[in-house]
Amino acid sequence: MPSNDLTQVIIFGASGDLTARKLVPALFAAHGEKFFPGRFQLVGVARRPWNDETYRQQLDSSVPKGKDHDAEAWKSFLGLTSYVQTHLETSADYVELGKRLDAIAGGPANRVFYLAVKPELCLPSVQNLRDAGLLDQSKGLKRRVVVEKPFGTDLPSALALNSSLLKLIGEDQLYRIDHYLGKETVQNLLVFRFRNAFFEPLWNQKYIELVQITVAETVGMEGGRGGYYDSSGAIRDVLQNHMLQLLALVAMEPPAGLDPKSIRDEKVKVLKALRLPTDTPDPGHHIVRGQFAGYRDEPGVPKDSQTETFIATRAYLDNWRWGGVPFLLRTGKCLKDRFTSITVQFRMPPITLFGSYQECFLRPNRLTLRIQPNDGIDLHFDVKEPGAGLHIKSTKMSFDYQAYFKKPSPEAYQRLLQDVVAGDQSLFIRSDEVEESWRWADSLRQAMAGTPMLTYPRNGWGPDAANALFGECEGRWVTD
Repeated sequence: MPSNDLTQVIIFGASGDLTARKLVPALFAAHGEKFFPGRFQLVGVARRPWNDETYRQQLDSSVPKGKDHDAEAWKSFLGLTSYVQTHLETSADYVELGKRLDAIAGGPANRVFYLAVKPELCLPSVQNLRDAGLLDQSKGLKRRVVVEKPFGTDLPSALALNSSLLKLIGEDQLYRIDHYLGKETVQNLLVFRFRNAFFEPLWNQKYIELVQITVAETVGMEGGRGGYYDSSGAIRDVLQNHMLQLLALVAMEPPAGLDPKSIRDEKVKVLKALRLPTDTPDPGHHIVRGQFAGYRDEPGVPKDSQTETFIATRAYLDNWRWGGVPFLLRTGKCLKDRFTSITVQFRMPPITLFGSYQECFLRPNRLTLRIQPNDGIDLHFDVKEPGAGLHIKSTKMSFDYQAYFKKPSPEAYQRLLQDVVAGDQSLFIRSDEVEESWRWADSLRQAMAGTPMLTYPRNGWGPDAANALFGECEGRWVTD
């Protein structure tokens, strides 16, 4: 934010879990690495009757500290932290909030309002900020608002939310955050695709047989989340947002530039082209849904729940680059391992010279981008084993970010918060992206209603029926 040397980051929901686990550690790291221009202040906002000192004590006790924790730097950071008690539903409190922010700043300041609040408080908070004049940029001071998902629960609600928000604040001030887009491998997708000449010419339907994207979770309904999750499900919770953003980055055309508009324009084109298969009237051929064993026994979950904890589907893009290439999407709870990856499977050569040899076990070449937990890139290809005879074996070359750069990748929230302060919206979601994502997700949910709800065991890989989604393609689901 170049127009003033002071930036205030104001977190609504300052007493919450997200603030302690993710936001404050990210701000502490970014401040310590001097990523913020000029001076910095953190202001916590919540309804609890705390003051500055009690809030600092609360942060000191609740924020996780790693083995390399710098106690002196942390103490200095806490000195930049203040607290303002505010009832977010009470419009009069925002006038007082503005006065307190001015007093804390001691002069002009750019401001980022981070709404780490329940979805139902998002719109009222923005309304109250606008009515109190706290979003006014007429004096050359920047005012930005960060909102967390969900951005609606279906297309009609997303349209209504976008319409209401954009009557209160400009799209250029609004930062819809998806923390997956802050992960290092995701950010590297554009560089990997458009900077390396040996992959981009192959990145199309002529050479790629299929793409699979997996977001696997080991957790279930811990912490009494059953009631909340049952109103959401795997499509709304993960697939509609995180997974479609990954798909868009994998499939997009080269942008005209690296500016936010160019990148987001290309992502929207991908989402507009996304469709479910139309070659069969039976949705069971391209959608598999399930619940882990015991889900309906979880507190807050109805005994007749039809909410999916697992979803796998096959989708296509109606464009020249990807016509006919299946995109296989899979996510679920209580699976065997926790990981997120994108695997691009290349077509076999048109003539298989080695197929007649019994010693040869041939698999398609695969490129896997590991998003989490160990971010990196794996290239699977075949080689001849040393010795007499023709024995072919699959091997891989691996690139590991942490091993190569000798340091851990920054947390996703750190990069994203730095971008908010810098005014870079490239990794944030525009309103039309939200709407196109929901358009497709709604069609998936409608088609899913005609498929059976399968029960799968905990600590496995979901319903076996998901393996049939590969159809005539050679391959299997990646499990690491």
